[in-house]
Amino acid sequence: MNQASIGHHCPDCLADGRQEVYTPGNMPSSGITVVKALIAINAVAFLGQLATQDELTVRGWLWGPAVEAGEWWRVITSGFLHGSLLHIGFNMYALWILGNSLEEGIGKVRFLLVYLAGLLGGSFAVLAFDFSSPTLGASGAVLGLAGALAAVLWSRGISLTQTSLGFVLAVNLALPLLVGNISFWGHLGGIAAGFAAGWLLSWLPGRFGRSDQEAASATVGLCAALVVGMGLAAASGGFI
Repeated sequence: MNQASIGHHCPDCLADGRQEVYTPGNMPSSGITVVKALIAINAVAFLGQLATQDELTVRGWLWGPAVEAGEWWRVITSGFLHGSLLHIGFNMYALWILGNSLEEGIGKVRFLLVYLAGLLGGSFAVLAFDFSSPTLGASGAVLGLAGALAAVLWSRGISLTQTSLGFVLAVNLALPLLVGNISFWGHLGGIAAGFAAGWLLSWLPGRFGRSDQEAASATVGLCAALVVGMGLAAASGGFI
């Protein structure tokens, strides 16, 4: 859209000799976004936890021995369960703030790939380095978005010191070391995997001339590698 004195003008309409003015009252709706859908899924899952008196929580959280026994759904379901209203509230607020900017910038499909990479990265790190501790929450996936956003900004020559994002990442890595019941490995794994996904999606096309399809395929490969890593971690009872 082209900025006008009142509202916005459509370039195609102007080229055809027609003019259309948009104001806050008649701007088209953006419709359903991936961020909104993810928030809705998390909310429904939390209501399910309350309705089942935490039976859903126990059956869905990430716990190494259960994954080792074949309950692989936990590496995904754990990312949609939360321990309290404050827990889900904080994560959904962060998802809304970080997710809207990133989804708008890279598109729905690549945004989903980043979110999945963060979720799988958090689960992998927990299985590898905190095997016997039950873990749940969307923090790994949400911080994966922060890691990816950091990679995208870096690809555009913007230093993390120029934004508040570096502070956000540092706080979320330090907080588990200061406060109990917060998974350090879930946070670290999510950030690292998200950064890697953001790097692939932004740097391969922007710096190395690869197509968007090739970058997306490479990100799918990253997610597949994380799944393989989780299989090795589960089979060995964790790496440490």
